Amino acid sequence: MKTLYQYAIVRFLPHAQTGEFANVGIVLCAPDQAVFEFRLAPARFARVTDFFEDVDGKLYKTTINTVQTELTRLRDYAATVLPKELVAVMQELVRPRETLVRYSDLRTVLVDKKPAAIADQLFEQLVHRTFLTEAYQEQLMVRAIRAQLKTEKLTHFKQQPLVGRFEEITLPLVAKTNDTFVIRPLAFQQQNATKMMDHAQTWLGRFARLAQNDVLKKQNILLPLQGPTNTNPKLIGAFFEVSREFDQLGFYTIPHHDTKAISTFAKQALVADGFALQH
Repeated sequence: MKTLYQYAIVRFLPHAQTGEFANVGIVLCAPDQAVFEFRLAPARFARVTDFFEDVDGKLYKTTINTVQTELTRLRDYAATVLPKELVAVMQELVRPRETLVRYSDLRTVLVDKKPAAIADQLFEQLVHRTFLTEAYQEQLMVRAIRAQLKTEKLTHFKQQPLVGRFEEITLPLVAKTNDTFVIRPLAFQQQNATKMMDHAQTWLGRFARLAQNDVLKKQNILLPLQGPTNTNPKLIGAFFEVSREFDQLGFYTIPHHDTKAISTFAKQALVADGFALQH
C-alpha cells in the first residue's frame, strides 16, 4: 500500500548575500502514520567545509548539532499528535527564516516504502549526490587557485561583488588594481549536452552584460575550464563547442590545471599598462 509523504531539503546557507547553499539533510513526515524522520550530514562533513572554504568548520558543526537537537525533539513530538497537527508542524518548520539553516518548499511523494527507507533514499539523492554537481567542482577549483596564488604571494584576488546596471554578481576571485580582473573557473561535468550548454550560456550572458555596462573588460576575464570526465562523444563535442564559443566572443579560456597561465594572468593585474594573455 502506497503512503503519501511530505519532505523538504535542509540547506546550510552561510552567505546570504551570494545565495550559495549546500544540501545537508532532509526532513520527512507521513501525516497519516504520525511519523517524522530526518537525515542530516555529519558534524564533520569535509564536503561542506570544502565548498565554503572561508567558513569556520566550528560554525557548521555548531549549526548542524543545533538542528539535530531540534529535529530529534520534533520526531518525539510527532508520535503524540494528530495528522493535521503534524502537517502544521512541518509547515512551521520549513517557514522561511533569515538563518544559517533553511528549508526548501514542502514536496510530496507517493510510494510503497517504509519511512526509514524513503528517508535514506532521499538523503542519498539530495545530499550525497549534490556534491557531484558543477557548483561543487567549481568551488574546489576556486580553492585550488586561491592556494596557488597565496603560495605565489598574489593575494589581490578576493571575493567581491561586481555591480552592473540591473544586477549584482559576487565572484570568488576578483582583483581591483589598475583595472578590474576576474578569474572564474567553470566546470562542465553535466550529464547531458543541453545542461552543459545552458551553464555556458548563463555565464556568457552575465559576462557580456558586465562588459556592455563597462564594469569589466572581456580581456580581463580568465576562465579555467574543466571538461567532462565522461567519454561520451556527445558530451566531449558539446564541451568543445562551449570552449569555442567563449573564445570566439573574446574570453580567455584555459584548462583548469594550467597553473602557469593562472599565475601569468594574476601578475597582469599588477602591471600598470597590462598586456594580453596569449591563447
